Amino acid sequence: MKRMRPGVARLGCVMPETLEVRPGPCLEARGPLSCRFLHTFPVRLPPVTDLPLAGYATLLELADYLPDCVVFLKDAQARYIYANQTLLQRLHVRDAADLVGRTSSDLFPGNLGESFTHQDRRVLAGQPLTEHLELHLYPNGRTGWCLTTKRALHDGKAVVGLLGLSRDLGAGRSDLPQLNRAVQHLHDHHDRPLDVGTLAAIAGMSVSSFERQVKRVYGLTPTQLLIRSRLEAATRQLTTTDDSIAQVAFECGYADHSAFTRAFRQTTGLTPRQFRQITRPGH
Repeated sequence: MKRMRPGVARLGCVMPETLEVRPGPCLEARGPLSCRFLHTFPVRLPPVTDLPLAGYATLLELADYLPDCVVFLKDAQARYIYANQTLLQRLHVRDAADLVGRTSSDLFPGNLGESFTHQDRRVLAGQPLTEHLELHLYPNGRTGWCLTTKRALHDGKAVVGLLGLSRDLGAGRSDLPQLNRAVQHLHDHHDRPLDVGTLAAIAGMSVSSFERQVKRVYGLTPTQLLIRSRLEAATRQLTTTDDSIAQVAFECGYADHSAFTRAFRQTTGLTPRQFRQITRPGH
């Protein structure tokens, strides 16, 4: 094993050719001047900040204690070089070494993995992703709503990778009866045209106050909450019935098939038909 040579204290400085490497799922700090990736994969940490290197290592180590967040680092080819325990568990990957060096296309089913890799490449090309509402479908069949943020990492000359975080979204429940009333109306009538002004009026709030309260409780904008409600209903229908895509679209509040497919794909990375094929093989 090789240790970092002394004299490199900050990520903005020249990095050593290798870091000390051994198997494992996280980073381990080794004093103020060194750290090691506990992966069987040689990497160079990108100089994205003036944070001391040991502090950068500790930040990623802490990501293992975020059960409701997926945190990952990828290189310039969109290949994993770090994943926290939450992602490893959801992918049913026991050894982090089995994840490192692979792309999302290698790990997620079919078109879903390809859509994640395509998203990574857009971020690497300079298009940051901020709190993008997504429905994740994992290899074990589990689904979950989250907000995903990704940023490219630079070494001062070129993009060297990306850092991503996907935060789980819970059901949420407000202590304000009037807000609950408006949100329940949204869920009960997601098949109808709805606007923020109408929902705010039901809650007895101004539009700006309603938007703040929804964001505080649900972590979403009212528009994102409506999309989530409609697509939750759509995924249930796609997985439990043989209804046509057009019928599912109509019953979930979309005026036409194309608008539904576009919204579904933006959120899940799949078309409704592809989603049904993955969740109901043979249909």
